[in-house]
This record gives sequence, C-alpha cells and structure tokens, in this order.
Amino acid sequence: MLMKKASFIGLSALLLTGMTAGCSQSPDAGGTSSDATGSKNKDLKVMMSYHASMEQFKGSDNMNDNKLTKEIREKSGLNVKYESLPKDNPSQKVSIVLASGDVPDLMRINGKSDYFKLAKQGAFEPLDELIAKYIPNVSQMNSKEVLDATRYEGKIYGLPHRVAQKVGAGILSRSDMMQELGIQEPKTMDEFYAAMKTIKEKKNIAPLTAKASNPGTFLQSFLPFAGAFGVGTTTVVKDGKLEFSWVQPEFKEFLATMKKWYDEGLIDQEFSINKDEKEKMINGTAAFSISYWADAMAIDRSIKEKKSGGTIRFLAPVTGKNGQSGVPEEAVAGGSYWVIPKQAKNKQGAAEYINYIYGTDADKLLTYGIEGQDYKVENGKVIQTPEQSNEIPWRTLYFLGDSDPSFFARLEAKGFLPYYQPLEPFKRNREETVFSPSVEAYDTKFSELRNFMEENALKFIMNKRSLDEFDKFVQEFNAKGGKAAIDAMNGWYTKK
Repeated sequence: MLMKKASFIGLSALLLTGMTAGCSQSPDAGGTSSDATGSKNKDLKVMMSYHASMEQFKGSDNMNDNKLTKEIREKSGLNVKYESLPKDNPSQKVSIVLASGDVPDLMRINGKSDYFKLAKQGAFEPLDELIAKYIPNVSQMNSKEVLDATRYEGKIYGLPHRVAQKVGAGILSRSDMMQELGIQEPKTMDEFYAAMKTIKEKKNIAPLTAKASNPGTFLQSFLPFAGAFGVGTTTVVKDGKLEFSWVQPEFKEFLATMKKWYDEGLIDQEFSINKDEKEKMINGTAAFSISYWADAMAIDRSIKEKKSGGTIRFLAPVTGKNGQSGVPEEAVAGGSYWVIPKQAKNKQGAAEYINYIYGTDADKLLTYGIEGQDYKVENGKVIQTPEQSNEIPWRTLYFLGDSDPSFFARLEAKGFLPYYQPLEPFKRNREETVFSPSVEAYDTKFSELRNFMEENALKFIMNKRSLDEFDKFVQEFNAKGGKAAIDAMNGWYTKK
C-alpha cells in the first residue's frame, strides 16, 4: 500500500549526466565494458521472483535468450543464467532451494519477515565487504538509511529492490465542476468542507466518493484528511516513542469529522461497499475522490471519451487546524531483497553483476532497449515511441530495482507522467516503521489490528457505534495485541 528525492528534472539531462559512482576496486563501476568482471568464475545463476511479464516474450525469445540478455552477458562479462521462483508459494520454494545446497548465486527474497528470518538462520552471505570491494554503484540505488534498514546484528545481508515511486494517491477533483460553481481550490479542511456544501447544494450529489469494501482500503480512501489531523501514517512519534495513530485523540477527531460529513450527505453513502471510485468521478455524480495516479489517467481518458467537457485535477493535501497535512510517502524498503546465498559458488561474480546492473549503461539498456532498434537519440535526447517501449515489456524483469530515470521513462512511455508529476510537490509524511527490521510481535499482528481499526472506524462514521466508546475501542485494540506490538517496535525505535 504503502522516497525522498528532488522533483523530476529533465529525463534527458539525467540520462546524459548519469549518477555519480563512488571509488571502486572493480574494473568498471558503470558496467560499460565486456571486462566489467574480475571474477575468474564467469558462470552466474540468478533466481528471480515470478512476474507476469515472463509470459510476454514473443517468438523464440525467452527469459534466458533475447536481445537484452545477450547484451548483458557481453557487457558484464558474465555468463548469466536466469531462473524463476514459482508463481504460487514462492517462500516454500526458497526454503527448499536453500536447504538443497544447490543454490543460485543471487536470488530475490520477498518480504521483510522472510528476509530477516533467513538472515538470522545464516542462509545469506554478509555483503559489507563485497559492497566495499565490488559494488560501488550501490549508492546510486540505495541510501545509507535504506541499507541500514537491512542490517541484522550489524551486517547487511540483502540489497533492497528499490521502488522509485515517491507518491501514490491524492485528492482528485472534477475541476470543471469547481470552475462552473466558482469554487476556489480549497487549502484547508474548512475550505474543503465549504466547497462540498456548495457542490451538494448546487448539484444535489454527495461530493466525496470513496471505496472501503476491502481490508486496507478505508484508510487509503481518507488519508489526506487523516493527515490534516496528524494521523495519516500508521504510527506517530510522541515523547520520543512510536504510538499507533489509530488510538490517538487526534484520530477520534478525524473520525468525528468524517462522521459529520457522512451525516450531512457530503460523503457517498455507499462508500463502505464501493469497490471502485472511478465510475462516479467519470459520470459526474461525485466531485472528489482519493485516487491513485494510474486511476486518474483512466478517469481522465474515460471523461474525454464521453466528450462531456469534464476535467480533473489533483489538489494539494488540505491542512488542519494546526497546519498539519500530507499523505504517507511511498515505502522505499521492506518489499523484497537481493541476497547472495551462503553456499553460492560465485559470490564475487554476483556482486559484480549487481554493480553492472546498477550502473548507468545497464540502466539505459533495460529502460529503452537497443539503440537503433528500440529507440534513437536526437540532440542528446532519447526518442522512443510508445509502441517501441511496449514491444519489450519484459525488460523490467532484469532490473534489481528502479532508478529514477528508468521509472520516469516508463511513466512517460505509458502516458502516466501528467498524472504522477502533479503529486510530487505535495507534502509527504514519513512512516518510521518502514525502516525497521522485522519485529515479530508487530508484523504478525499488523493486519489483524488494521482490520479491527477499519471495522470500528466504519462503525463510528456510519453511526453503528457511538464515538463515546472510542476509549473502549482503544482498550480492545490494545487487548488484541496493539500495545504489545508497539512496545516491541519501540524496542527497535528507541535504540535507533
């Protein structure tokens, strides 16, 4: 569900200037030479996670034999062979592979819990020395803070598969409706409330639609408003310790406001059973939604197809009475990790392969394909049609993480950039637990606690439980493991 960098600067400039690499004992930090490896063992086995793009090869091409893998082998100097974990029960397969002794040299581990469990069992090679000797490009892909979040007993055992996406969802508006009614862009919660009142009065619709029928979707549908109360992230810092946002007095205030909006018909009365928010934004029976940037493109295109004159625009997160605002920043760590198994036969080669794939030469190859075939360069700028980009959708298989240039290039090729970029300048709030190791008492209880919170939040808003019972809800939440979970997480946080 759930990056902190400067706003997007020109893609061509990024591609021309590249990213600065540190000092290296490796022959080629950028990976631009066929002599990029110093490893005597040139054979390398890489085990990937299953991805649907593995089914998108055409003709005789496959995961191990296509124009990109040929280029990777030539430029890296390594005879790389790729394998895939199964689509179903990959964790079980990982355990079987690691126990067999016949292990790959590099493999992807999904999930923070599995990564730390296996690191604790001694399944992985510590990477600190290998990074220092052979992976100078690591700083181009992961910050020190992100790398530190992978440490077990002080050592790095895996490199996170970086996610370049910095923002996810925002307050989407039917800007044509606001313009028609002379409504200025609301900056505060009070102004947003006034805008909804005007729209309801003039258009006779519930202005704010949402979807909350599935676990985890309630908060996603109202996050900017929770952010205005300072409780838009899972945890908050109080008196130097982490606390669950969901049991704070400010969360009760947030729920009281949502209840008021619901009671006054300003929130779609079907929001708790909605599976999708797009339809009502498209047909004009809603004026606002909390929408993901990819959904915004779908909404916009459908509106244009209807030729109704409708337009959409993302609004900045509205501020609360204390000036608080924002949405959670997207998670940069904890999703999956690249590891070198302890029993791997070619650890140096694995490290040098990582360094090559992290380099600017490989990044450009995997982003655009082969120059002259998949793109051309004019005046120093890459020119690639959407058709050319879509011809090699499987290229993302070979990334070990997103770089910013590759991410923005894919957004541009698929038409998402005009919907993603407007969200970038908006305030984003940090969730501290993203950077924690696996904390069993917290991780194993999280989904149950979140679902319990959402179940009761819906009841409070829809008048099925009185907000006078909020303190009782807090007691119930803690009795279900909330207090034990946050106390365990603070065992990490207070030492950090």
